[in-house]
This record gives sequence, C-alpha cells and structure tokens, in this order.
Amino acid sequence: MDLRGNKPLFFATDLTNFLACRHLTALERLAAHGLARRPVAADPMLEILQERGLDHERAYVQHVARSASRVVEIDRHCSTAFDDTVGAMRDGWDVIVQARLEHGVWAGWADVLVRVDGQSRFGPWRYEPVETKLAKETRGATLIQLCLYADLLAELQGAEPEVLRVVVPGRDFEPECYRFAEFSAYFRLVRHNFEAEIEKPLAASIEAAEPYPEPVAHCEVCRWYPVCEKRWIKDDHVSRVAGIQKSQRKELATWGVTTLAGLAQVPLPLPRKPDRGSIEALVRVREQARVQLEARVTGRPTYELLEVEEGHGLAALPEPSPLDIFLDLEGDRQAENGGFDYLFGYAFRDGGGRICYEKLWALTPDEEKQAFERLIDAILERRGHDPAMHVYHYAPYEPTAMKRLMGRYATRADELDQLLRAEVFVDLYRVVRKGLRAGVDSYSIKKLEPFYGLAREVDLRKASRQLSLASLVSTGSYRHGPKRLWPSTRTRTTASRLSSCASGSRGCAWR
Repeated sequence: MDLRGNKPLFFATDLTNFLACRHLTALERLAAHGLARRPVAADPMLEILQERGLDHERAYVQHVARSASRVVEIDRHCSTAFDDTVGAMRDGWDVIVQARLEHGVWAGWADVLVRVDGQSRFGPWRYEPVETKLAKETRGATLIQLCLYADLLAELQGAEPEVLRVVVPGRDFEPECYRFAEFSAYFRLVRHNFEAEIEKPLAASIEAAEPYPEPVAHCEVCRWYPVCEKRWIKDDHVSRVAGIQKSQRKELATWGVTTLAGLAQVPLPLPRKPDRGSIEALVRVREQARVQLEARVTGRPTYELLEVEEGHGLAALPEPSPLDIFLDLEGDRQAENGGFDYLFGYAFRDGGGRICYEKLWALTPDEEKQAFERLIDAILERRGHDPAMHVYHYAPYEPTAMKRLMGRYATRADELDQLLRAEVFVDLYRVVRKGLRAGVDSYSIKKLEPFYGLAREVDLRKASRQLSLASLVSTGSYRHGPKRLWPSTRTRTTASRLSSCASGSRGCAWR
C-alpha cells in the first residue's frame, strides 16, 4: 500500500494481508499516510528467502528462454517500467520478465508473462501470468496474487487470461495450471470487501486503529506483531491466556469479559452456559487465567499440579532408566527439498552416570542421512541393554521429522517402525499440558525455563538465525556471508533441557 501523490496505490499483498488480518490493513493505511512508521527489523532469513526466490525465478527464465526466441526483462528501477511492459506486450515478445502492471488504484510486478495464442488488442496473441514460488504447495495468497495480475492484464490487453501458472521447485519447471474463471468471482469479492474497508474513515493513531487486533496465524510473520503485542499487554487482553481459542474469546466478549484479569475473576461454577463450546473447556481457560494472574501479581513462577488421571500428565511418564535419551532436532523448513534437519542433539548418561551431550551436524544431504542413521542406531544400541529405556522430546516435531527422513532416504524403516510401535518416544509437551497448570502465556519450552532454573547465556533468536544461516550456506541455498556462522559445538540445545525435565523421579523438574 502506497500513495502516488494523493492517489492510493494497492498491491496483491494488500489483499492477502486483508484476508489474514483486517487490523493489519488499518495499520498499513496509517503507514501509507505517514501517520505511523512501519517497524523495521533486520531479518537475515528474509534476505535469504528473497535471494533464493530470485534464483528460482532466474532458473525458470533460463528454462523458458531455451524454447522461446524472444525474452525481455523490464528494469524495475526505471520510471518507464509500465510503459516498457505495455510496449513489450504490443511488440509480441514471447516472455516478459518482471512485468509492471497497473490499472486504476491497483498495480503489481508479475514475475513472468508468457505469450499464448488468442486475440487481444495487440494482435493474435495475449499474455498470461506466471509466478515462481518456493513453497511446495500453492497457497491461496498466490492465487489471489495471480488473479490480480490476470485482472490487470485483462484491462491492458482487452482479453482475460485463461490460465494462471505457478512454478515450484523440483518439478522440472513444469507449471501448475489453474483456470482464472474458477477463482475470479472470489477474487472480485475479496477486492470489493477490501475497497469497502478502505472507504472507512482513517484512524487518527495506531491506538485508535480498528478493528481490534486479534491473534491470527499471520502474526508469526507480521512485521507489526511487536506493536500489537504491546497493545495486548497494555490492555491485558484475554488473548494473553495460554491456550484460549478464538471462539472462546468471542463467547467471553458476550459476557463482557475482555481481559485476563476479568476472566480470572469469573465466578465458579460459571454463571451461564456458553452458547458455543463446552463448560469444561471454558473452566480450563478460566483457571489458566487465574494462575497467570497470580504469577503476575507475585512476580514468581507459579504452577499447580492437575488432578492425577491414569495415563495422562505426569502419570504418563514411564519409570526412568539410566539409558534414557533426551532428544532435540534443529531444522529449517524453508530449506530446499521440503526442509533440512541440520543438528541432531541428544543428552544421555554415560556408564559413570555423567550427563553427556552428542551433537550430529548435518550440513549436506549425505550428512543428514548419516546423522539420522547414527541416531536410530544409538537408540537401538541403548535399547538393547535396557528395553525399558525411552526417548524424550518436547512437542511432536522429532518423531514427525524422523518419519520424513526415513521416507526421504529409504533407510532404517523397520527400526523406526519398531521404536514407534513400542512407544519409545515420549512427548513431554503432552505430559506438561495434562500434568500441570503454569503461570505462563505459552507452554513452549522456552517459556517454562524459569521453572527448572535455566539461565540462558545466548539470545535464542540470534542463535536460531545463525543456525538457519549455517544450514542454508552449507546446502548451497545461500552463497554469501561468513564461512562459520553457527555457535560453538559446545552449544547445548533443547536436548540438555529435556534431560532436566524427565530424568530422575517423576515430575522432579517441577519441584
């Protein structure tokens, strides 16, 4: 979103942002009118992804250039980019790269336009848009983007494109094809709703921006998230309650409950039955709010054990074994070929009872395969000495990753199947969520560190960026930067923290 003089200019990102979060649209309007400053945060991962995206686009252009006789690239930095694009369309170039499209208040840069047979105001040809994307699966945002480009093309050439094309890695540049007619009605509805939102009066400040920011999936990648988070904290918004759902927030709003403190003070038994959801679920979030409020008031880590339920919570922990392993994998889902697990870390006790830490770095596919095999072999070797040993992890990522690695490299299939059937893997996240109620706004292991006395020496966000950079550099996904970006091999990951959560007697970490 931008202004050209006093005239607004909108892009495909504005539509997808609108679908993700209407409050984001309000904030972007303020920024476009100079009433707010867009937050700027250095993000090396974003730079890497942008470079990989450009590499993917260049590779596709080179591919089509082998079969197309005339290819032209528009200079994005030139003030005549739009006129140059229209001129290239009029001249009938086979492929137009980085095409500038504009009509009315809408504009965009199409990765590629390809010439196809058909009548247009330029002659017996017309153009259809192609987007090169790194994601393995085409997302709705990509189709909205292509629909905008198709609509702009229809205005420029006097004929609607029939096909929208998406080129993803790993398919020999064979595009996925979608019929514009199947998505055009929805696209027009989204654009209409967006333009109606834009017609509303402009807020005077960020604090007055409406609608109120609701936590959504887009928060994870939104540049404005710190701004919204500060507002939630200032307002003591009920979304700060760990595990609360959007439907529950809506229900509570009808009760006049919009703050964490207000929820914590709702009397029990509940004064009314919720219109949606169960009473038990609402009681759980009420009790969670109560513990969080207590922790905030006292300034101390606060928790309480839940009622013992056979097979759940702390009662789900098996008897400890001196041969137990505490595992954590570090991976990058943005790396090529569906992601890459570059660090296999696990803690265990040696024959003398001392805690040891093993780190298996995997910076190439061969090393990733070898690390996976060594990990499975290490588990089986210890299990051979004590069939009662277990592998502890936090959240379901580790078993999921190992299934993926087994399938990718066609190795250790029977061995992994044996471990899964024997329920060797123990998810401590499920144990915690069913075993206790803690005064935290999230049950991620990072938020639980105060309960087991971990004092972090390195900012985890910086370490994560360095580790991700290292994996991308080593796999060739990123060609620049220092040769050594990852921390010292003495770095301890979640594996060492997991050992304090589950070793010894049951629930010892929470005493």
